[in-house]
Amino acid sequence: MRDLFNQKNAKALMILAMAIFGMIGTMTYFIELPPSVIVVGRGMIGAGFLLLVIYISGSKLSKDDIYGNLFTLICSGTCLGLNWLFLFEAYKSVDISLATVLNYLTPALVILAAPVFLKTRLTVSKLGFALLALFGMVLISGILENGSLGSDGYGIVCGVLAAVFYTGLVLFNKKLKSIGAYDMTFVQLLIGGLIVLVYTLFTIDYGSLQFDLVSVVLVVILGVVQTAIAFLLYFGSLAYLDASTAVIYGYVEPVIGIFLSIVILHEDLGPVGWIGAALILGSTFMSEILERRKARSVQNGQT
Repeated sequence: MRDLFNQKNAKALMILAMAIFGMIGTMTYFIELPPSVIVVGRGMIGAGFLLLVIYISGSKLSKDDIYGNLFTLICSGTCLGLNWLFLFEAYKSVDISLATVLNYLTPALVILAAPVFLKTRLTVSKLGFALLALFGMVLISGILENGSLGSDGYGIVCGVLAAVFYTGLVLFNKKLKSIGAYDMTFVQLLIGGLIVLVYTLFTIDYGSLQFDLVSVVLVVILGVVQTAIAFLLYFGSLAYLDASTAVIYGYVEPVIGIFLSIVILHEDLGPVGWIGAALILGSTFMSEILERRKARSVQNGQT
């Protein structure tokens, strides 16, 4: 596994990880189980498989690093679990493409929240791009056309809440100190799964659930491939890429998600919806591109 990750393979592995993540929405469509149950299965199976890989590879979890970041890990793991819960609720309530785009409000929300939580500087251009993304959310919600959220209201709210908790995950992760990526991921997956498990104990009658073979197999695949393996590829390649490059490659995920929803599920957001989707994805993407060019200009000026 360790030989796989190097500077030469990093970009290809990052794209592969994002493509695997992008398949989640369409897979969820074919799982006949409540969203919260899918999340529990994904988190527990993912954490268990990741732990197995860590020990097979000869590595060990660092108890000192985990205990030293325990509070932040609990907060970030809770955000991860709630992100998954609301995202999968959105997958089951509205079009997969719509839920995917709404979840990708996260970069815009991070831009707006970072000055408060991370004490970073908010530039005029970043603010403008973030506001464009929020306007895209208004367009994609259909509220301007219909005067209300309509029958999709619940799913749209869940999609936005998924982005909010994804933002929380990103911000808490930036506060983690001296902890390995695998230690961080294992604990977050475990905590996320446990948080949603507690929720299901009060909301789901497990005795009435029917576990058909297709759903069980897809949940296992979701936990092993779309969670444990995808996270291994993501963090393994992340060590060899700068932050801006990783963020840009991250847009492979929503593109794949939307593409699969169109080809396999025959979804269509409509003209206004597609404009909104383009604003959400395009505005924050352009923000990253401009920031990257600016950083290169400063670096070239210094040299």
